[in-house]
Amino acid sequence: MLEWFRCPDDKLMTIKDCLKCVGSCRHGETCLSQPTRYEISREREWSGKPSTTQLLNGTMLEFLKLTKPYAIDPDGMMFALLGTRHHQQLEVSAKTLGLPSEVALTGGDRDIIDLLEPDGVGGYILTDMKTWGSYRVAKALGIVAGGKVPDPSGELYKASGAWGKAGTPKMVNRFIVDKSKAENIEAELQLNHYRLLFEEKFHLTISKMRLQVVVRDGGLQVANGRGITRNSYIIPIAKMDDDKVRSYFHNKEVDLLQALSQGSWDTPCSNFECWDGNRCREYCDVWQFCPKGIIERGDKP
Repeated sequence: MLEWFRCPDDKLMTIKDCLKCVGSCRHGETCLSQPTRYEISREREWSGKPSTTQLLNGTMLEFLKLTKPYAIDPDGMMFALLGTRHHQQLEVSAKTLGLPSEVALTGGDRDIIDLLEPDGVGGYILTDMKTWGSYRVAKALGIVAGGKVPDPSGELYKASGAWGKAGTPKMVNRFIVDKSKAENIEAELQLNHYRLLFEEKFHLTISKMRLQVVVRDGGLQVANGRGITRNSYIIPIAKMDDDKVRSYFHNKEVDLLQALSQGSWDTPCSNFECWDGNRCREYCDVWQFCPKGIIERGDKP
């Protein structure tokens, strides 16, 4: 249950009180405009049936978010807000072109397909829009370092050192795509679940699935240093076994509903669900209620 904003001074203010502030607050000038704060404070009301996104998260994470009061950092929500705006703009364009967009698969504005385009043979191409950092894009594509090569610009070293002798070609990383190293299971599960829900609801076929990803830090040195040279990528999503997809989401739904029914859950998120602990350490809003989160955080506030 989202209850507080974490202010720039790291103190908490209830969202209700924060939204009353217009132009100024206890800090002086408000950190964000009132409409911005309102938008990022909006939560989908629990309907009693979990969404695909909730089931992709760990059961512990979703159970705690539904049952414990927690805080978010408004500044940390800015990229999510940009992603929402991106979706809205593309939805308008899709409707202008007569293409199905924001197609609801279940009730309550949950499980929504961003875009469907005809494949020319009676089926549809499902496209899901994402805004990701370059690290995640590189992992999804399977981009890895493939040794050093001379800088294509022809730049030479100006001074000698461990990197090479002055006057010799500057060496830079070469990147290759190794599909065996690609890691994108979360998106694969999400889109395959959408595919099944769509086909069962509308009795139409999805022949192809893909992501259209905007690189949040595209064009910056940090992205180039990971082999990401574009601001956007189309990433194909492979079709998974239908029964495996159904089983995965059925089991996760059973677990979450059981946790809510009994009012407790003691199994922490798996390494996959908590990004090998990185989510616990950096991005979890309910870590203080979770034994694994407390251990991963250590002395970090």
